This record gives sequence, structure tokens and C-alpha cells, in this order.
Amino acid sequence: MRPLRRRPVDLIVSALIVVALVVTAAAAWYFSSARRTTLTPATSTPPAQPYPAGVPAKLRQLWTAPSPATRSPQVTDTVALTGDGGTVTARDPRTGKAVWTYRRPLPVCAVLAAWSPNSPTALAAYRNSRGCGEVTAIEATRGIRKATRSSDADQSVTLQSDGGYVLSLGPTRFESWGSNLVRGIEYGRVDAPVKPDPGEHTGRNCRLSSGRTAGDRVAVIEHCDGDPGYRLTVVGAVLNKDEKVTKYGSTVITSGTAFAPPVVVAMSESAIAVYDGGKNTPEPTPAAIRTFDSNGTETGRHRVPGGAELPPGSIATDGEGMATLWTGPATVVLDTATMRPKFTAAGTRGPAATVDGKLLIPDAGGYQVVDAASGQREGEVPLRRPPGPDMAIVPALIGAQVIEQRGQTITAYGP
Repeated sequence: MRPLRRRPVDLIVSALIVVALVVTAAAAWYFSSARRTTLTPATSTPPAQPYPAGVPAKLRQLWTAPSPATRSPQVTDTVALTGDGGTVTARDPRTGKAVWTYRRPLPVCAVLAAWSPNSPTALAAYRNSRGCGEVTAIEATRGIRKATRSSDADQSVTLQSDGGYVLSLGPTRFESWGSNLVRGIEYGRVDAPVKPDPGEHTGRNCRLSSGRTAGDRVAVIEHCDGDPGYRLTVVGAVLNKDEKVTKYGSTVITSGTAFAPPVVVAMSESAIAVYDGGKNTPEPTPAAIRTFDSNGTETGRHRVPGGAELPPGSIATDGEGMATLWTGPATVVLDTATMRPKFTAAGTRGPAATVDGKLLIPDAGGYQVVDAASGQREGEVPLRRPPGPDMAIVPALIGAQVIEQRGQTITAYGP
């Protein structure tokens, strides 16, 4: 057999193919967001802030920063996280100075401090053409990238975790992730469902309005085509052995949808709390915390002060076996084992932060100091806040600092 002879034209074509591949790869890199992504890690390890020894005697403003990507203060034991534009910043809680920064040429949708204190991680969800599904996990203390994931998502999401799985919730779909960012389940608008069951409720053609995760379960409020009211659905946070979503319960819990939907405000491994303004019924009823077990079966309805919907920016906080929620007229304190209200504090402006058996509850003049066991008011920490939107003031504690989220702004106060 005669050997193949390469003609000059063959060599030219081969060279052109190689050049085209190089140009394509270079162009892909040049125009990619990765080229314009900047992670500036910490120059030194920030010190852990000691657990507060007690209620602060006085507070003054230390610093403030925009953070539209968070709904509540996201703190670890070393830093406070903010998200604005395309930048996530870990800040020294005492000064507000950047400890590390992560920048991308994409808008950041949501930022969450997860898996503290064992493995403190900053999670940042960015929006691209597929929605808010570009996710980066960064070691929160030093600013070292840990993992990334990319998937389909809605154009807006919220991130939430109880310290186990993370829930990324949008208006038409949600996902759960483990600490390695591997997806547990996807639910709702799923383009390529795994082993679909045509006869089972899967959240397709549904609008999701709120949700929480705790333990190995997710609870979500949704309204689906054909439903007369809003539905509470509880599913497993990971696929079962048959690679399907485990359904623990799904029940329509209102008889109408004319008013704001109920809100899943708190969840533990044994109970779920839903705020219901009481208007989506033939005969309007007072606002209440409705309690459900971990399968979504209703266990009680507990009247609380409140209106048809929660005030803007209202989000529950939890700590020391309690969850707290601002309803507008009052802050409601829940026992997380049962989710039944323990007591309410009137004249407040947001949920509470817990310290040394006490609740610090924001009000117009600063913070009410309330005994967490009895509900008795024991004092006031005065504070002069700058003018801000008429929204919930959501606090968190890190060391001697109180970090507040109010609208799209984070403000830190300290001695």
C-alpha cells in the first residue's frame, strides 16, 4: 500500500482548523464572566468574635453598607457579609472594612452565611441568562473559593438554611443543596424531570411564594392551576432510593386566593409555622400562626396581632430554641419544638436577637430587653437610628456588635 501523501492544501486546511480552534477558545475566555471574576482573599485570618457576655449597655452606629442581596444580616463568628451589584464583601463587624471581596460581572441575587460554626461558608447566587443559578461557595473567614454550581433558576431567588441543606427558592421552582453544592432535589418548573410520574403532584404549573427547610425536609406555600386556595406542600430535601422526590404531604389550606398568601415563617424537624392573615376565607378571620407537623398536617391555629399580610421586610429569626416574627403590631415569640406562640411583645419594629436568655427586640427608641422565658420586659437599650424606610428592622449579633438589616441597608452598632 502506498503511503498517504499530504498535499499543500491539506496542510493549509489543518492549519486553519487549528487557528480557528485557538481563536474560538480565546474568544470564549475573553468574553466569559470567569475572565472578569475577581476574588481578593483575606490578607490575614480575622479573629473570631467572642460570644456576647450579656446585653449591651449602650449602642452607637459603627458603619453602614448597601446589601440588597440579603434579607437579614448574614454573619459568621468572624465576618458580616453584604451583597451589592456584582460584589460580595466580607466585612470586619467592628469597622465595616472589607476582609475579602468577590466580584463578578453579573448581578448577585442572594447571599447566605451557611454551615457555621463548623464550616462557615458564604454562598452567592448570581444571575445569568438562565436565572439566578450561578452559585459560588467561599470559605467565609479567609475568602477562599470552595465550590461552584450552575443550573436553571428563576430570575429572583431567596436562600435559606437551618444549618443542613440550603434552599434556593424562586417563584416557579426550588432546589436544595448539600454542603458540597450537590443538588438534593429540584421541584416545580423542571425541564427534564427524573423518572416523572404523570399522576403525582410535582409543583409544575404552580406559583411558589414562600418556603423553609429544616432537617431533611422542605415546606413550601404554592398555588397551582385548578386549586381553589393556597397549598402547603412538604417534600424531602433529597431524592429517595428510587430517585424520586419524597412527598410527605400536600394540602390546600385556604379557600381562596384573593389576598396575600400565607407565609412559611419557621420550621424545625418536628413542626412548621405559617402566618395566615385570615382573609382568604369566605368569612375573614383574625390573623394567626397556624401550626403543622413535619408531614404538613395542621395541629393548631393561634391568634396573633397582625394584618392581612406581613409588613415589608418581615422575616423570622431563630435562636436558643425560639423563633421570632414581627407582624407589625407586635413581635411574636414561638417555641420551635411546637411552633406555638409563647408570648408577644408590643410596640416593636422587628424580630428579636437572642443573647444570654434575653431577647433584644428593636423598637422606635432602640431595643427592648425581654426575658426569653417569661416574656417580661426588663429594660431598654437606647439607640438613635438614621432615617430609613418603614420596613422591618432585622437584627443579628456578632461579638459585641448588633448588625441590622433595614430594607436594602446593613447598619452595625456597638459600644
